[in-house]
Amino acid sequence: MAFLFPSFLWALAALAVPVIIHLFQLRRFKRIEFSNVRFLQEVSQRTRSRKQVKHWLVLFARLLAVASLVLAFSQPYLPNATGAVKAGQRAVSFFLDDSWSMDGTNPQGRLLDQARKNAQDAVMAYKATDRFQVLTNTFEGRQQMLIGRDEALEAAARAEVGPYSRPLSQVLQRQREALARGDAPVKQAFMFTDLQRGSADVENWTNDSLIPTTIVPLPPINASNLAIDSVWFSTPVRRLGQYELLNVRIKNFGSQALDNVPLKLTIDGRQRALATFGVEAQATVDTVLRFTNDATGQHWGEVSLTDRPVTFDDNFFIAYRTADKLRVQLVSGGDAESDQSVEAVFVGDSTHAFATQPYRQVDLASFARTDLIVLNALPDVPSGTASALKEFVANGGSLALFPGKEPDAASWGALLAQFGAGFGARDTTSMKVDRIDLQQPFYNEVFTAMPKNVELPLSRLRFNITAPPTADALLRLQNGNLFLASIPIGKGRVYTCASPLNNEGGNFTQHALFVTSLLRMAELSRPMGALYHIIGAEVNIALDGVDISGEEAPHLKGPGNADLVPEVRRTLSTNTIALHDEDLAPGAYALTMGNDTIANIALNLPRSESDLSTYTPEQLELRLAERGLTSFSVIDANGENLAVRLSELDQGTKLWKWFVIAALLFLALEILIIRLTK
Repeated sequence: MAFLFPSFLWALAALAVPVIIHLFQLRRFKRIEFSNVRFLQEVSQRTRSRKQVKHWLVLFARLLAVASLVLAFSQPYLPNATGAVKAGQRAVSFFLDDSWSMDGTNPQGRLLDQARKNAQDAVMAYKATDRFQVLTNTFEGRQQMLIGRDEALEAAARAEVGPYSRPLSQVLQRQREALARGDAPVKQAFMFTDLQRGSADVENWTNDSLIPTTIVPLPPINASNLAIDSVWFSTPVRRLGQYELLNVRIKNFGSQALDNVPLKLTIDGRQRALATFGVEAQATVDTVLRFTNDATGQHWGEVSLTDRPVTFDDNFFIAYRTADKLRVQLVSGGDAESDQSVEAVFVGDSTHAFATQPYRQVDLASFARTDLIVLNALPDVPSGTASALKEFVANGGSLALFPGKEPDAASWGALLAQFGAGFGARDTTSMKVDRIDLQQPFYNEVFTAMPKNVELPLSRLRFNITAPPTADALLRLQNGNLFLASIPIGKGRVYTCASPLNNEGGNFTQHALFVTSLLRMAELSRPMGALYHIIGAEVNIALDGVDISGEEAPHLKGPGNADLVPEVRRTLSTNTIALHDEDLAPGAYALTMGNDTIANIALNLPRSESDLSTYTPEQLELRLAERGLTSFSVIDANGENLAVRLSELDQGTKLWKWFVIAALLFLALEILIIRLTK
């Protein structure tokens, strides 16, 4: 037992008062002797002995009553595991986990509702003069201020589930920073959380003996959850009339297998596809939604399923653009024969917009408006053109390089060196293409199989092209050298061919592979932008192919009549917008300039909260013990009178009430002794 105010024990000197009173109450009796009074003498002696006992009992009761009152005013208590209790004002921090997982339930109800009630009860267990911090995952600036009791109660009542989830190590740091700014001599931190394994990073926790931390776990009764994890198209380009395959990855975090779960796709508010799937317990499954692109321009979509009680990850939003034409530009070196072969591939196709420019008169600014650039038979490559092509590829464009029969080796070598490739010696030995790599995505979606006796292109003239290790060898010659290679550079790709396209180079232009290869280069050209973005994970969003010009600021409009002005960052290559406001609702957003929508953007909530697996209080205590984290304690929130238990953790088990009761009992005992011994 310890005392909150041990100096008050000096008042035990008051025990001398009843002793002095009893001394003055002792009377001196005068002895008078009579004859024949033997029987009276026996009565007198017996009465005197009883009075002596009565006086001692009354004195003892009074001493105990006074001692009990003194001890009560000294505030006795039984210390808790953290040690002695300090007197004075208190600064207390309460963390309410308001992540999406707190929408779960247990026998006591919704987890967040329990956290709010427990926090409010704990606040009321402290004095009105104490100071409080109420912290949530939003990490708002105002939450770093210490506030009064009424404000703390109101702040706890305002907490509601949202898209934010922080590692508990960051929460601890935030709590300690706020409490360190206070002047209160006694500091304490509390956490009301479901202890999700994804956020309870115990390995990053540290001890702080000045700020003991109490964790109140609120585990859900059922940790099952079905979540849409990610979405992607099978092909990189959306075109009008194209049959689309939208892949959906779904994760089952529950302990039971699910069958015939419906999955729906809505495009621009219209239902376009419906499918069902089954998934085993604790497993992941991929399914496909199929639809046909029937309109050009900007579109938004939503993939959805039904799963309760945690619903934040049941919807997944996408935004994409359907192109009416792919823009192809031929930069000609003057070889009419091979130029005509390239032109024949695209001119008759309504899905492509084809243009030709002489290499000496090329408009470099037009590269930004082009998807595929074909360099054909250039005698030399001007340095300005080479620099513009490098920037074009880095920004997502595709570049196809076909040498002439007598190219300038130095300028072509300098061009290829920008992409990590090399331009080597001339070889006039006739040699066929040996094989097609059907494992590469470039061809495997075109050819499912290749006959062994198929006639492949013949090369009569070629140059030794070397490619970096990151390159994909699409076609190889019989001697193992590259004939056609694909080199990834930044967001784009460079396709290099070893032979010229004229008859002296070989018969590649007469082969079906030539048309297929050029069409695939165009189809896989400049990416159409990200299908979606994750709130909080991506600050800068690139707007590929979107022109934001002029002084007028664009607006980002979305769910709930949201309308904000994002920061625009313009570069020579692309435009990006910066989203500094993380408190955005998931859904489809339209980037507008005036009355025109220039891009659609889909924002989704992070899926880190989808896995509802949690630590039990016993598991957490074991982890804390393993790491020697002695400044942490864990209590069960399911017990009754949680506020009293939290107060005892901070101030120990208070005993002053028992001593007051004892003082009253001793006073009552004194009265009984006096009355019963008259």
